[in-house]
Order: sequence, then C-alpha cells, then structure tokens
Amino acid sequence: MAVEELLLYFLAIPALGYAAGALWVRRTMKKIAERQLGFLRETEANSRFFVYLALFATPIVFGLLVFIQAIQPMLETSASNAVLRTLGWTFALAAVLTVLSEAWIVVRWKAASFGDMFGRVLILAVIPEAVIVWVLNICFLAIGVLNHDSTAPPISQSSADALTRSLAIMMIGTLAAPLSAFLSNRQPVLNVKTFRKVLLWTVPATVLAVVCLILAIRELPRY
Repeated sequence: MAVEELLLYFLAIPALGYAAGALWVRRTMKKIAERQLGFLRETEANSRFFVYLALFATPIVFGLLVFIQAIQPMLETSASNAVLRTLGWTFALAAVLTVLSEAWIVVRWKAASFGDMFGRVLILAVIPEAVIVWVLNICFLAIGVLNHDSTAPPISQSSADALTRSLAIMMIGTLAAPLSAFLSNRQPVLNVKTFRKVLLWTVPATVLAVVCLILAIRELPRY
C-alpha cells in the first residue's frame, strides 16, 4: 500500500479532526467574549484552551505511532492491503469522533469549561479518549498479525477476513465516543452537585467500546 494512503488515514484525517475541534472551541470562546468582556485576554482562559488543544492532539500522536508500524516491510497482497485499508479507516474514524466528542463537551459547558468547572469538564472530556486508546491497541495487534513473521507465507484470506471482522467490530465501538459526550451533555447545568450525576451517566457509555474491544480481540487470528 502506498505511503501516501497510510498518511491520509493516520495523520491527515486525524489532523483535520484536530483542526475542526480546535476551531469549534475557539469559536465558542469568541461567543463567550461577546457577553464577557476581556474573556479572550484572560491568562487562565487561554492556558486552559491550550490544555484542551493538547488533549485533542493525542490521536495525531497515536496515528504517527501506528503509521510507523504500518510502513514496516511486509509481504503485500490484495488481502493484506484490504486489511490495512480497513485498519486505516477504523483509526481515522476513531480519531475524528474522539476529538469532536471532546470538543462537544467543552463547547456544551461554555464558560464553565474555562472557569471553576475546568477540572471537571476536563475529566468528562478525557472519557472519550478511551476509544482511541483501545482502537490503538487493536491496530497494533492487527499489524502484529500482518507482520508476524517476515519469512512466513503471506497472510491467508481467512486470516484477512478475521482481521477485517475484528476491525469492523471496533469501528462500531468508536460510537462510544459521541455517545459518552451526548450523555454527559444532558444535564441543564454543571456544578459540584450535578457533576457526580453527569459522571454516572457518562462512564457507562464506554461499555459499548469495552464490549467491542473484547469481541474484536476474540476475532483476531492466532498464530
């Protein structure tokens, strides 16, 4: 598979997701500034914005790690290329959904995201990060199967089909990111009292990703 195509999946698309999330949050900050004069000049608000930007950047870092593994020499066949393509789309989808879900949480709580509730909003925003972490694990395991032995014959079609099923299951698991954001955003206000309730609603959303992770690992071929 061409290096350019792998760059698209693991770096370009995650970078576009990062840009969309960053612009969404910055646009929200400008709207807050229309009602709260001097907001954009506050040191705390800007430093907290950069903390969110650092959080949004993790899928790009993970994508670089997967890209380095994916470009390792291997016996290429139409089956292995199809698996890599599915792997690429799975990671790209997870990266975009993770960043946009995190940004949605920050945007939902508006000024509270940069004020006294910053720590709590950050906790809520980190929860969707579990999705990209688990997808990263599946990607490494899938690449490990593709590169299990450089002297062995190319991957069989049955093994390729098993890898594709595993990645397809994990692709469904990526929906846990927007689901957790949706559930965390349902409360009308966020304060010390309602934070526990929001957290109780949000964490169970990751169950979908956990179930998909277990099923995806079970589908991986064994050597």
